[in-house]
Amino acid sequence: MKELLICLSFTCILIACDKQFDELAVNPSQQDVDNFYTSPENLDKGVIGVYGYITTPRNMGASGMGSMLSRGDEISPNSDYSVAGDYSSSYTPSFYTIVQPFQLMYTALSQANQMIEAIPLVDFANNERKDALLGEALFLRAFAHFYLLLNYRNIPLMEELPRTSNEYRAQATPDRAWDLITSDLIKARDLLPQLGYWGTEGKGRAVSGSAAALLGKVYLYRSGIEKRYGSGSKTYYNEAATEFGDIIEGVHGEYRLMENYDWNFDVAHENNDESLFEIQFLGDVVNTGFNPGFSTSGLFCDPRGKIPPMPTPKQTGQVAHDWLYNSFIDSRDFDGKTDPRMFSTLIFDDSQEDVNPRDDSHVTLLSGKSWNDTYGEQGFFSINDEAGNYKSAPRKWLDWGLAEKDPGNGDYFFNARAQGVNYRFIRLADVLLMYAESVISGGNAYSVSAIEAVNRVRERVQMPSIESVNMEIIESERILELSCEGHRFYDLLRWGKLPERFAELENIDPYFKRYENSTYTGFQEGKHEWMPIPIDEIEANPLITKNNPGW
Repeated sequence: MKELLICLSFTCILIACDKQFDELAVNPSQQDVDNFYTSPENLDKGVIGVYGYITTPRNMGASGMGSMLSRGDEISPNSDYSVAGDYSSSYTPSFYTIVQPFQLMYTALSQANQMIEAIPLVDFANNERKDALLGEALFLRAFAHFYLLLNYRNIPLMEELPRTSNEYRAQATPDRAWDLITSDLIKARDLLPQLGYWGTEGKGRAVSGSAAALLGKVYLYRSGIEKRYGSGSKTYYNEAATEFGDIIEGVHGEYRLMENYDWNFDVAHENNDESLFEIQFLGDVVNTGFNPGFSTSGLFCDPRGKIPPMPTPKQTGQVAHDWLYNSFIDSRDFDGKTDPRMFSTLIFDDSQEDVNPRDDSHVTLLSGKSWNDTYGEQGFFSINDEAGNYKSAPRKWLDWGLAEKDPGNGDYFFNARAQGVNYRFIRLADVLLMYAESVISGGNAYSVSAIEAVNRVRERVQMPSIESVNMEIIESERILELSCEGHRFYDLLRWGKLPERFAELENIDPYFKRYENSTYTGFQEGKHEWMPIPIDEIEANPLITKNNPGW
């Protein structure tokens, strides 16, 4: 599927969405779009193309994913892809990493709508395949709207394919947006096949478990976010628990926790049985150019928004705040050993006295080198003054095995196109913890209790079982299990803890979020809960009458 995405995503830009933009001169040798999507084979290509718009580097391959990873309290970023998470003077409605995901998600929506409208009109020899393609298109429309709503809040909805270049859409209320996303996911869940349907060649394509997991997440997120920022008139914890419970019970196929926690963040174990939906990337160490809009550009995941400070070649990168380091240090197993998830989540000096690793838990970097082999006596963060104040950096979503393919000095690891670790957007451990939260918030439990759900996550890494569960325990476990995976900001948002949490860290850490070159302005309550709608969109669309609060 990854190879197909590279070719098809950019082909679709040329043939599938011309009606969304200015009318092009008629080319008599070019096949008409309406006539192209009249066969099952071409509709399959069209659906795959929607994934490409989402996966492209200027969307979830760099800018969109960078915002999700950086906006919380875990890290201080040092990348243009992470500008939404540095809360500095660079963070404006015209900054390109804010603008491009917004635009590309709407391009994906246009393509998804074209598929939703075209698929019912075509005869299929196999109606199961027809349902699967329509379910995919509905799922992808929901996914794109969910990303936009979660980040840009007061958004226009795209429920049908634009037919002219001036079909403007007004901003929808958040409740209207939630309703559309929910409706699309219910339909997608019921149309999509179960785990394993697409086979080896179709790994990464959505299945019914993908839709159920995202639907449960939508119910859970809507309950918390709208309680604090919207109408707050209704919660959906029982609906969330039902969707998560079905997944846990195997209704959508047999999902399972991987025996090795680290397998959720490498290339070798992508699309495994813990993954419900992941964004597909393909590293390419041969074609190193970046040519936006052409098939040779690829669907890689640029490392700049994730890479730690490295001494060779000497460069800055993301750092993790010490509260996260300390959270792992305080988490111990039966034998008093350090929580093994720390070694998959962070890079740090594991020879320090406060670290007590198991025999198989050690920090390794490029070519399997240890901390001391990599940084030596100079110390990890002596690269610059700001970095020197921190003990650790994020580790996830990087292909640490790339150096083994590189006959030179590690350039493959630092080259944008070479990085191809899939982003696991929803995995079973997250589902188990969201299920536990839904149950203790008022949802009905399945045969699995909230306590058992949390313990399944802990038992995978041989941590002691809990005997009771409350929100404090769930919040702590989400830190240990899911840090640096793009969930933390949205957890704090729906729990209503963003302003107080940022104020707390700004008071105790003089370097908090002060790692970027621009002037730090601080998290501003009533503004930074949402990213700004790009100024170009407001100026171009007369029906967008306001930006988000504070912008």
